This record gives sequence, structure tokens and C-alpha cells, in this order.
Amino acid sequence: METKVEDVIEKKYEIKFVKPMVLLALFIATGILTGIYCMIFKHVCGSTYLFTFISFILGGLGLGPGAHRFFCHRSYKTNRAMKIFLIFCQQLSGVKSVHTWVRVHRTHHKFSDTDRDPVNINRGFFHASIGWFLIEQTPECAIELEKIHMDDIKADSDLNFQLKYYAILYALITITLPVIIPYYYWNESILIGFGMNMFRHGLNIYQQIVGNSFLHMNGRQPYDKSGTAIDNDFYNLVTLGEGYHNFHHAFPFDYRANELFSIAHITSLSVLFVNVFAALGLIYDRKFASPQMIARRVTRTGDGSHVLADSYLKQCKLLENGGSVVDLNGNDK
Repeated sequence: METKVEDVIEKKYEIKFVKPMVLLALFIATGILTGIYCMIFKHVCGSTYLFTFISFILGGLGLGPGAHRFFCHRSYKTNRAMKIFLIFCQQLSGVKSVHTWVRVHRTHHKFSDTDRDPVNINRGFFHASIGWFLIEQTPECAIELEKIHMDDIKADSDLNFQLKYYAILYALITITLPVIIPYYYWNESILIGFGMNMFRHGLNIYQQIVGNSFLHMNGRQPYDKSGTAIDNDFYNLVTLGEGYHNFHHAFPFDYRANELFSIAHITSLSVLFVNVFAALGLIYDRKFASPQMIARRVTRTGDGSHVLADSYLKQCKLLENGGSVVDLNGNDK
């Protein structure tokens, strides 16, 4: 007989750690400490620092434009070569498989801030940041994870390959390859190569932690004040363009994840990546919210902190009265 969510919601559950995940977390933490040790007490080549930075950027692009924008929300379309590149970058980040990442994130959007949300911030900062990765999900959440729409992901042979061989790919691409390249090409030591790569791996994980925790705490909510998602300029830089989380929860289909105001123009590397490859013809059918849609949402559910809140309110009143407004591009509407 099928278990229903209503049958388990009111029960209390004991926290159960998943031993393999705890061991993996200890391995990553040890690696990060090794990287810090190497940067302080060892001579790290300039080429290694540059390579580590580039690897971090690639991993971040695998998470933002890749797992998040393309695979989870289908914010744009691309060809298979670009898709495989995005899978490679996401694998380099080492933050779960695309299959698992999408399942968790889609469930998070559908049940945000509730007991059915896998990374529910209301269960505490530790749970939202890293706890969800280390412990068993509650039964009600596990049920929703299994029920969430995944047909498009399951039908993708490339993603199925990553899921099937994830442990091997993690060992080869996430851990080994970034160590071998500095060792082979500029004679960096294995210890330093390992430590710097694990430090980079930790930074990519931190990008994930930011999205699940810090961006669901106190802050600006210019688009929707009903939930916990916020906008933050600093975290937009850290996450390469994922920091305007309140906008994202209001318009999850928008490939930009923000309106590109002010500092967002230079901190949203994910948007630049998508736009460059769109100009090259490798990305197409980008989805984004219209200025009128954004204006209505800011006016209806925002907290009033939007820099154009008053202007949007005037636009919406004109539209309601059948008048004409001018959008942000100067075009009559």
C-alpha cells in the first residue's frame, strides 16, 4: 500500500547520519585543511594558483548555468556538445550528480520552507547548509523526492551515464585529474596539487552551501516577501551569479536569475557565460521574465526594497487603466 505524506507528517524522527556521506565529508575537510597548510607553509607555483582558480570557475559554471539553469529549470536550450561540457564542469565541482542535484532542487522549489523541502532552512542553518547531505531525509521529504518530476532527466543517456558511474567519475574528474595536470605539466608536487584541488572543491561546495542557507536568511526580498529567499550582492559574486535568490524563487525559469542592475552586471558570470555562447549560436531559446511581469510581481508581493518599486507601481497602475508605459529599454508598451 502506498505511503501518504499525511500519515507521517506529525511524527518525530531521530536524526540518522549516513555513514558513507560522513566519511566523504571528513575526507573533503581533511583535503581542504591540506590545501590551507600548503598555501601557508609550502611554495605553491603561480601556475597552480591560476589552475585552481580556473577549475573553481569551471566547477561554478557547471553548477550555475549547468545543473541549475539548464538541467533543472530548462532556462535555455543547447546542443549535445555543450551539454556534455556542462556535465563535465558539474562533475568537476563534485557537488552530487546532476540527477541528484536536480531532484533535490526541484523538490526544494516545490515545497520551499516546509517539512517537505530537503534543505528546509527552518530546520536550522546546519541542516540547510550541510546537514541534508549527511543525514537521512525525513519520510515525508523522501516521499516527495521520489514523486518529483524527473522524466526529462531520466530520459537523458548522458546524465544516466554520469549517475551510473558517478563514484568512478568523482574519483577521476573531481579528485585525480586536477592533481595530475599540475604534476605533469609544471612539476607541482602531488601533495600541493591534492591540497589545492581539495581547497577548490571545498569552494565549489561552499557555493552550494550559500544557496541553501545564507540566501534563505535575513535580507532584501524585493520580489516576494512570503518566503525566506533573499537577494545579496556579495553572495552573487561568490556564487558567480546565483546571489539574487529572491528573484530566482519568484521567476525560476529566468536564465539571468536577476535583472542585471548595478553590480549584478559584473558579478553574474553565469549570465555572461550563457550570453557569450548564445552569441556563438551554441545556446538558444533563453527564457526570461518581461519587465511588465517583474513590475507586477514587485508591486504585488515585494517588500518595497526594489530600487524601482515606485516606478513599477506607476507602470502597473497605467497598465490597469489601459495606458501606455515605457519599459526599461525605452520601448513603448
